[in-house]
Amino acid sequence: MKTQLIFLSFIFSILTLTSFSQSKKEVKKLGIKSSVTVVTESIEGKEKTRTDMSQKFDKNGNVIELIEYNKDGSIKKKEAQTYNKNNDITEELIFDEKGNLKKKITTEYNSNKDKTFETTSDANGKLLEKTQHGYNAKGDRSYEITMDEKGKMIKKSIYAYDKNGLKTEKKTTDGNGTVISIKKYTYEY
Repeated sequence: MKTQLIFLSFIFSILTLTSFSQSKKEVKKLGIKSSVTVVTESIEGKEKTRTDMSQKFDKNGNVIELIEYNKDGSIKKKEAQTYNKNNDITEELIFDEKGNLKKKITTEYNSNKDKTFETTSDANGKLLEKTQHGYNAKGDRSYEITMDEKGKMIKKSIYAYDKNGLKTEKKTTDGNGTVISIKKYTYEY
C-alpha cells in the first residue's frame, strides 16, 4: 500500500509538472518573466520539497537563463542565452556547478537567417573551436566543418537530400577523412 501511495504521488507530480509548463507563445502572451519548478517527493515516508529548475524569460518568451538543480540543491546545469531580433540564439553562456563561466558559444547568421558560424571560447575568451555551416541552393544545410583554435579541421559532416528535400544521410568524418559515423534517414509515405 505504501509503495502504491508513493507511486501515485510520483505520477501526480509528473502530471502536475508537465501540465503547468508553458509554451513560448504562452510565456510571451502572459508576460511571464520567470518560472520555478518545485518537486515534492516522498522519501522513506517523509515529504521533501526541493527546487528542480528555474527559468527567466525575455519579452519574446525566449529562455534567457536556465538553472537545473541536483537533489541536494546544488547547481546541476546553468546556462544563459542572448537572442537577436529574429529570436535566434546569438550567444550562449555555459556555467559550471559553482556558477563560474565555463564556455561561451557565439552564433552568426546570414541574411536568410541560416546559422553560418558557431564559435566556442573558454571563460577567458580563448578560442576552442569554430564550426562553419554551409547550405545548398534550396537552403538545406549541406555541410558543417569544425576547426580547432589553430584552424585545423577536427570534424566534417556532409548532408544529402532526396528529390523532395528530405534529409537522407549525414556522413561525419574526422580531420583526416576517416569516417566517424553515417546516419541514414528513410521515410514512409
